[in-house]
Amino acid sequence: MPWLTRPLDRVPRRVVSLNPSITELLFVAGLGDRLVGRDVFSYRPREALRIPHVGSFTSADLGAVEGARPDLIIAYYPVQRDLVEALDKVAPVAVVETPTSIDDVLGNFKFVSRLLDADEAGDHVSGVYRDLLRGSPLVEEALAVFHLGGYDVACAESFTAAALDAVGIRYSRRIHCVYYFLGPLERAVELLEAVDPALVLYEGKTKTPRPEEVAWIRRARCRACSGGDVIAVPNDTLAHYGPSLPLDLALVREAVAARAAQVAGTSSVSRPALGDPWYRPYL
Repeated sequence: MPWLTRPLDRVPRRVVSLNPSITELLFVAGLGDRLVGRDVFSYRPREALRIPHVGSFTSADLGAVEGARPDLIIAYYPVQRDLVEALDKVAPVAVVETPTSIDDVLGNFKFVSRLLDADEAGDHVSGVYRDLLRGSPLVEEALAVFHLGGYDVACAESFTAAALDAVGIRYSRRIHCVYYFLGPLERAVELLEAVDPALVLYEGKTKTPRPEEVAWIRRARCRACSGGDVIAVPNDTLAHYGPSLPLDLALVREAVAARAAQVAGTSSVSRPALGDPWYRPYL
């Protein structure tokens, strides 16, 4: 559950968001004009790039945060847990936890919207988001593998698994956790062969995945590996739970149905603006 480090004494009008998914929510809910600072990964929608960046996903320039004169800071927990105490000395912090279900995602949306006295806008975005996460059963036993320095996988209790389930890409139930950090390639191969998924979705470091990035998966011993059911996904697609996720998953579903080698046109690559057709379902 999200929480506040201390009570607000007024409705926030100057917000620093260090959570890319919540930054996107604020713009889609019509609250982007309240943002005065963001992390460097908050680039959805394109309008967010006009906001000064005051930190990365795991660090913050406290001088820049203070200089933005926020009356609310939004942090991502547990990734930024070491920042919360220092940020609270600048302004109250809304601590938003990594969701583990679609209900958690929507709970985060509604929590932040209520803090900004925008309940109806938050409810609207949440309703559209849930409606977009639909799809008839397409494939069983999928597994999402990430490579962002070390290797890790989304487990059965992650929002990634819940969202894929909702669009008909049934997720493997072989690993019960949220995200499992594996580290070196050898451990990733061991886990892949132990889980033996029928589909592997691989999200690496780049926006345009290279064939050699997934070569190790094709050499491993698993159903997806030998059957060629390995699909490369652009970086920051499955790891993002903002309003773009259901739209991105429609593209993932298309790629799975076509047995394509990679997913094309996701929001992390196209960087849509609010006025683009991409956001039309919400607006």
